[in-house]
Amino acid sequence: MRSLLIGTAALVGGAILVALAHVAFIEIGHEVVTLRTQRPDGSWQETRLWIVDDGASSWLHSGGAAWKGRFHGDPVVELERGHQTLRYRAHAVPGMHPNVVHLLREKYGLADRWVRFISPDNEDTVAVRLDPYEG
Repeated sequence: MRSLLIGTAALVGGAILVALAHVAFIEIGHEVVTLRTQRPDGSWQETRLWIVDDGASSWLHSGGAAWKGRFHGDPVVELERGHQTLRYRAHAVPGMHPNVVHLLREKYGLADRWVRFISPDNEDTVAVRLDPYEG
């Protein structure tokens, strides 16, 4: 029984360490922005993400069908970056984007490698291009 408790404690402790390392790699020492998207009921949803710039556009990158659903119809979103909140038109661009992945790897280095190890890209991967909102 004691061995089972020690094994369980070690497993739980290891999972907690992986979760803490994940948060630290994402949040500490890197640019993290806050994206605000509007839900169907009019309330706002905030998500903290990495961002890269490519010419006049900025790119966010995440995976999953739920993420893609937030950008139907190229909505206007708010992005808090630094101490500024700006509006953008968001365009979901499903599939793999080697240039965006390269820019993320270049900017976030080891942290990007860690995140892709924990949650690798797949067919549900969605990049979101943010173009300045003119309206």
